Amino acid sequence: MQPLKPYRYNSLIETQSTANLTIANAKIQFNENGTPYATQFEDLYFSDAQGLEETTHVFIKNNHLLQRWGKWQQSQFVIAETGFGTGLNLLVTMLHFDKLMQQSNAPKFNLHFISIEKFPISQGDLTNALLLYPQLAQYSKPLLEQYPIAVAGCHRLTFFNGQVTLDLWLGDVHQVLPKIENKPQGLVDTWFLDGFAPSKNPEMWTPSLFENMALLAKDQCHFATFTAAGHVKRGLREAGFEVQKQRGHGRKRDMLAGVINKPDDNPSRSPYYVREAAKISQSPKIAIIGGGLAAANCAYALSKRGLDSTIYCQDQALAQGASGNAQGGFYPQLNAQAGHASQIHALCFNYANTTYRQILKQGIFFEHQWCGTLQLAFNDKVSARQNKMIANKTWPESLIHQVSPALATQLANLDIPYSGLFIPQGGWINLPDLVAGLVKAAGATQTVNSQLLSLARSQHNWQLNWRDGSQTTADIVIMATGSDSADCQQMSQLPFRLVRGQVEAIKSCHALAQLSTVLCHKGYITPAWQGTHALGSTYIKDDKNCDYRLSEQQTNLSMHQQALAKCDWIQDVQPTLSGRAAIRCSTPDHLPMVGAVPNIDEQTEQYHNLYKALPPKHYPQPSNHPNLFMLCGLGSRGLTTAPLCAEVLVSQILKEPMPLSSDLLDALNPNRFLVRALIRKQGH
Repeated sequence: MQPLKPYRYNSLIETQSTANLTIANAKIQFNENGTPYATQFEDLYFSDAQGLEETTHVFIKNNHLLQRWGKWQQSQFVIAETGFGTGLNLLVTMLHFDKLMQQSNAPKFNLHFISIEKFPISQGDLTNALLLYPQLAQYSKPLLEQYPIAVAGCHRLTFFNGQVTLDLWLGDVHQVLPKIENKPQGLVDTWFLDGFAPSKNPEMWTPSLFENMALLAKDQCHFATFTAAGHVKRGLREAGFEVQKQRGHGRKRDMLAGVINKPDDNPSRSPYYVREAAKISQSPKIAIIGGGLAAANCAYALSKRGLDSTIYCQDQALAQGASGNAQGGFYPQLNAQAGHASQIHALCFNYANTTYRQILKQGIFFEHQWCGTLQLAFNDKVSARQNKMIANKTWPESLIHQVSPALATQLANLDIPYSGLFIPQGGWINLPDLVAGLVKAAGATQTVNSQLLSLARSQHNWQLNWRDGSQTTADIVIMATGSDSADCQQMSQLPFRLVRGQVEAIKSCHALAQLSTVLCHKGYITPAWQGTHALGSTYIKDDKNCDYRLSEQQTNLSMHQQALAKCDWIQDVQPTLSGRAAIRCSTPDHLPMVGAVPNIDEQTEQYHNLYKALPPKHYPQPSNHPNLFMLCGLGSRGLTTAPLCAEVLVSQILKEPMPLSSDLLDALNPNRFLVRALIRKQGH
């Protein structure tokens, strides 16, 4: 076997991508049998009327999935696929997995399916393509319901109450594979090497593809592919796979299948950002400290894996802090340049939108309005920035598109003499309702009036010391503590930024009562709910007082009157001496901290010479506080970022595939500020 090639290593300095994140949909025609045909590649997506049988023969049978699943002892089985296409391989795999799980003696494990698609089929074309297989309707329906907006990156979908997960990566396979966060022992148990034929799509079938397949493969990882092309066989063998010809399906005489023997650990990409999993028993005792969106989403993400948790909230009820506003605007923060922050927000928004709608389908209600969000070009600078975003085609129109003053007026249902950007899937949500709904869906235990004084580590678990003098033990502790995060001794050296924000409750009257979408400028104003509009918000740094202030009321009103000066109706907006203030917890780069709580003193010593930019092998893995994790620093965007960040955290805890690319994961790692400082030789 050839030795695995290390990741390309240039510099320790983080870079920001400015790529176009819009993904082009596939151009589809349907033949006389209703089978989809890709005009760009001049090839069918599957054999006429035999796609199900073809998938079963090539990928299920020749990867020996049923036999391997029947003896599987691990908690998850990971399949990776090149070329998602119509999703038929996923759906057929779910069909066989579902049948197996219904057997009384079936082993219990979760199925994780990773698929990569450069040209995703539009939702309409996908719906038509899957009509050919009504026997798969129970699997295709939830796929279509969750099918993502075509933004580059990873989109996580779940099925069977979390028993099956799909990570659908949109982008070029050669760009995606190196960014999938790998494990030392590999990630993938089986490869479905699919996609259009090598003669039709030679750009995909390259040595780089086979090498990345080997890097991501675990020892004894199987693969199968419909093709028997000679350069494919040679490329797989050179990458380390054992390759045999097998009988093909239908009129195809031959196909390839095989396995890889891989005793060596994978080379580390950047050891200081390694995401350490928890050391857990079969039924771990998990404590979540906090009572807002971060805590509720962590509990919900754990519950999808069948794990129970207890939420400890220091207040008399949940959602009393920054997650306590009755109308929170729901929309992503997007920029003309798609740097890390914008990429994270776009992917988080899509995942949050799916999550919240799934909660509603479960019969758990929260007050909300999917009324869209209108970002107004209220001055020349903002207008130029919006025009640049549209000209760059940074984001797909289905996510955000430009509207004229006339269309803005129609969307808002009152006079808007400004152009703007409209996010149709945005809106507003009642945060306390949502927090309660997530906790209910999770089935998590709640303990209120529980203020944590300190955490102490014993040999095997954490001891939680409470203000009332009582103590609790937990195997895993998740800190979702918002503005109180710096009070925890283990997190006290992290650079949290506290910002007070006051939101007004404005009486609904006159023209404003007709408002039918969320308006955003420097601040925001929502449509009416229970006779009032939410109008906000102030940003006062390093102020932890939550009293309502008339001075900030005037700040809010003046901000809106200035930004919306061309709107006659803004003069009718009057204060009501009603509102609330809360403290947001943010970070210097305005991104959350998600991951293991770093031991800052030990990591400072471990990485004191990062400025030398030595190869990764010269650095150890980071020292973290064992089984102590955090989701903090959501700032004012928790509605958008909390669900996917919680999914990232739980995936890390359980050693699952990660739902973001490695560069975006690094941008969320809690030790990133220390690493950057040490790179610049500014560490302690």
